[in-house]
Amino acid sequence: MRRHLAAATTAIATLVALLAVVGATPGAPAGAATSTTTATGASVALTSAAVSSKRKAASLRVTPKRFVGGQLLTFSGRIPGAANKKLKVQSLFNRAGDKWITRDRSAGRTDRQGQFTFTHIAPSNYNIRYRVKAANGRTSKVVRFQPRQQEVSLSLNGAQEQRAGRVAPGQGFRIDVNTTPTGRGDLGRPPPAFPGRTLDLQQRVNGDQWQTIASTTSNSQGQARFYLDAGSSGTTAYRVRQAAIHTGGNHIGWFPSFPLEVRFADPSGRTTASTPVPRSAPTQDEPSEARPVAAVSARSGGGNPQASARYKWGPTHWDFAWETGEALTDKPYRGRNRVGYWIDRSNGSGRAAAHNGGLALESHLSDFPGVGDHGTNSVTLAGNAITYGRWEFRRRIDVFEKKGRNYRAKIELVPANASDAACGANTINVATVGFNSRKATLGVTSSDAKKAWTGSKRIPRVGDNPHSWSVEVTRSHITWFLNGRSLATVKNRQAIPGVPLTPKLSLVGKGHKEMRRTRVLYDWQRGWTLNKQARKAQKGSGLKVKNLQNGC
Repeated sequence: MRRHLAAATTAIATLVALLAVVGATPGAPAGAATSTTTATGASVALTSAAVSSKRKAASLRVTPKRFVGGQLLTFSGRIPGAANKKLKVQSLFNRAGDKWITRDRSAGRTDRQGQFTFTHIAPSNYNIRYRVKAANGRTSKVVRFQPRQQEVSLSLNGAQEQRAGRVAPGQGFRIDVNTTPTGRGDLGRPPPAFPGRTLDLQQRVNGDQWQTIASTTSNSQGQARFYLDAGSSGTTAYRVRQAAIHTGGNHIGWFPSFPLEVRFADPSGRTTASTPVPRSAPTQDEPSEARPVAAVSARSGGGNPQASARYKWGPTHWDFAWETGEALTDKPYRGRNRVGYWIDRSNGSGRAAAHNGGLALESHLSDFPGVGDHGTNSVTLAGNAITYGRWEFRRRIDVFEKKGRNYRAKIELVPANASDAACGANTINVATVGFNSRKATLGVTSSDAKKAWTGSKRIPRVGDNPHSWSVEVTRSHITWFLNGRSLATVKNRQAIPGVPLTPKLSLVGKGHKEMRRTRVLYDWQRGWTLNKQARKAQKGSGLKVKNLQNGC
């Protein structure tokens, strides 16, 4: 009897405690009720202010789950205690010391229940965290983003790997295109298919440029096919460029494949271009085939210390950051002069493309073993040159093979006008390094002075960590920086180019020799005009001067 009385007393005490909690909840509406279960197993009636934590908790849902940078996403969820409040979108990079930054200050409002639904462009970076914040300071649940990397793989006549192949003269051949490839690494998380997306087949011309020779569209699986006729002897390189998607609120930039090199064997030694062969239209859900088109021109902070922050270079003139699906030809995402685009070139196996919120120069796709890595690929900024100013580049180098020759990662400022660039004149070598190099090569060349100022400076081992490379060009000196520290200075006025300069970024191989598979990833590239309010930079040591041979 006493046991039963004790149990009843415990249940009553539990009920009283719960009702006290309910009564203490501010803003609890009267009359409504639900139920819960006490630790003793008794069912207890509660007012609606004590609804389950699942219903009360802040939430954030992002759809679709499988997306690429630049794709339009839908954010939906609830922020308790934030009825009819303005919203903003915030993000947090996955790095120590980072703070929440606001991406969108006008993301709509919550309703009377604190619920919301709006759209927002997807980021390109892996592992970024997002949340929605109400005007009263309350926030939604935090969601970690894992965007997919755009990709497009090519194969010759159905081969499983993207390797060079041979085709007999006069023989027709097929290039299969897959925009949702699977494999290891990034390919283990294939991007979504975009049915009907335009795919341009491009052929390498003039040694390192690309010209469109045919176009088609992808099917529901993101696949397509091109049929061509073999040329005569020689090797021809092809690539496929997925067109940009700027409809439906998306801002997904165009994206290229790696080159596919096809050798045409002909004992006569003659070389002719390969041309597309029109075929009948494919059935639905079968790989689509090529339709010929007219040829077109090939042009178509966290982390390490930065010189720009140390010396207060001020607002940027232009700033490329690659954070929301940008393509090479998209304008800078911010800056006082938001114009310009990058021209990509490749004479070997490599490409330039957006990757994980950065611009990547890659020798080949690491998920395809046995494919050669050779040649040089580069990007050059067009349309936003600066004569006197400052430039900064945040870069890291990744290598995917243990043995072999190292590529050289090179940053230059080159004349924007071809007439100013004869014999390599007026070119500033901002930094040239190899993977794990302990020295950086720097310099400037002047054909007017018939001299070159060059040198190698000891640097910390680069490895695969990000580093900030910078250069300052005034009318009286050039200073080179690494992670905000001065490496070298040339004070001779004859060395100053005095012509409009633009960045050129290169992954430099040794001709057709096999190299270690390498990716050079640039988080961002920035330019400044000279700012009189900037702090005076510390000067570095000098460089050696030498006379140029034959005036070049």
